[in-house]
Amino acid sequence: MIKLNLKPIFKMKGITKPVKYLMEKGHSGSYANSVVNDRILSIPFRKLEQFCIDFNCTPNDLFDFIPENDQKLADDHALYSISKGDAIGEIHKLLNELPVSKIQELYGILKNNQ
Repeated sequence: MIKLNLKPIFKMKGITKPVKYLMEKGHSGSYANSVVNDRILSIPFRKLEQFCIDFNCTPNDLFDFIPENDQKLADDHALYSISKGDAIGEIHKLLNELPVSKIQELYGILKNNQ
């Protein structure tokens, strides 16, 4: 199943009130609630493009592929390229295990690569 996967993007971008954020970006309250609560069944290309602009990403960043139990695909099927896994959880775990000096070093590297 392909699904819109904005919760990890909200986390990565530090957006703690996603409904409010989406409404500030011009989306209606009901649409914002549907998006945040995974109740969206389709997305117009215009909305897709706006999400990409708002989050500085590509459409592939917005979607996740989770095969259904009865779905049989080859291990190298192209849909797996949009599977996200738990990258955010892994990043948080890795950061929590780093000493402060290494986090500061990482910050310097990231700041210089902007």
